[in-house]
Order: sequence, then structure tokens, then C-alpha cells
Amino acid sequence: MIEPEFRCGTAKAIQKLVKELNMPYEDWMQDWPYEVASPNEIDKYISYYRKLTDDDEKFVLMEAIIQATEDLNTDKLFEEYLSIIKHLLEDNFTIHQYTIYYWASFDNEEIDDCWKISLFMRELFGVQQEKKLRISEPQNLTYNDF
Repeated sequence: MIEPEFRCGTAKAIQKLVKELNMPYEDWMQDWPYEVASPNEIDKYISYYRKLTDDDEKFVLMEAIIQATEDLNTDKLFEEYLSIIKHLLEDNFTIHQYTIYYWASFDNEEIDDCWKISLFMRELFGVQQEKKLRISEPQNLTYNDF
């Protein structure tokens, strides 16, 4: 797998989300979206995400959404939210490709030693990479194709 370009959240995006979603924040929080994400707030996060137009804000909030999904305490809820975020990630793959790659944990061959969401992220990343390859491959069209 080719690792996508590194991306991280911007201070501006984080501060806006802190204000709009009333999320805790301290300057020392190095991994802010992972530290403050709450499974109890996941519906609020997803609802707000769907209204966003700023790519940086989407990027940061999706990190919190994924962490909140990872922290869900039942398999049923985990599967339900995977279905929801799958569409958000597919629709905004360019924004989230580094996050998907990160959570896929490709550096660990033992999937049982990874996050619950890692297998899903590996599959999603692979499918999106295949799509990207198909689009970039030259088409060998013949006269009969027109």
C-alpha cells in the first residue's frame, strides 16, 4: 500500500468545532479529536459533519467520529455506525484518505492486534485505491466502442 500524504487538523478547524459542538479543549491536547470524542455524542457529530463545507473541519470531525465509533460498547451499534460513516468516507475519500490509512493500521500484520475498525478501513482503502487505478488507466477504445 502506498501511504497517502500526511494530513493533520488545523488549529482553526479545531477551535471552530470546539465552539460549535461545545467540546472540551486544552492547549496540551496533542491528539485532540481522539481524546475528546464521545460515543454518546456520535449522532451530534455526524449531524454536524453533514452540514460542513470546510474540508479541514470535515477532516478533524471525522477523526472524532471514527474514535467515537471505535469506542462504542456493542457490536450492533458499531456495525450501525460503520454503515453510516462508510458513506461519508467514500463521498469524501480525498479529504480522509490519510485518516483511513492511519486507522487501517497496515503496519501491523496481525489484524487481531489492531483497532476494531481496522479491517473495515483496510477494505475501504483498498477499494478506493482500486477505483483510483481504474480511473487513471488509459482506456483502449476501438471504433466499435463509439
